[in-house]
Amino acid sequence: MKNLTTDIFVLCDHALISREQKLSIIGIFDQFFVANLPTSWPKMFLVAVVSGEPQKEYSLRLKLVSPKAGENKLPDKELKVTLGANGKANIMTELANFPLPDAGVYKISLEGEEGTVGELEFRVNKTTPTYTGADLAGKKVSN
Repeated sequence: MKNLTTDIFVLCDHALISREQKLSIIGIFDQFFVANLPTSWPKMFLVAVVSGEPQKEYSLRLKLVSPKAGENKLPDKELKVTLGANGKANIMTELANFPLPDAGVYKISLEGEEGTVGELEFRVNKTTPTYTGADLAGKKVSN
């Protein structure tokens, strides 16, 4: 029996699956630059391609750990995925208004019955405004 693994596990700006089951991933990233914390990211996609035993159903748990894991525990998400005849499946979820409470390294893991299937890290960086200019009324603005 083949263990479940991830071929791809990323955050991106947009993703879609065509009628032919072709996966398109646009704008892969692993860092956020924000001026204020806590904040929420308006929209992004979490995409994974998993490989294992053809036609088998797997139970998975999606876990997110923030830099201050004890303080800002986010709920786990339970998933069921059935692999195709080629032993692969696409997992894609849109994340809207995703909370980013702290700066630092976050970890997202995909856990199966036999342990970790895949893991990715992303970093939230607190920055200072870099653009200063004026709006149409001449009022100073910054981002």
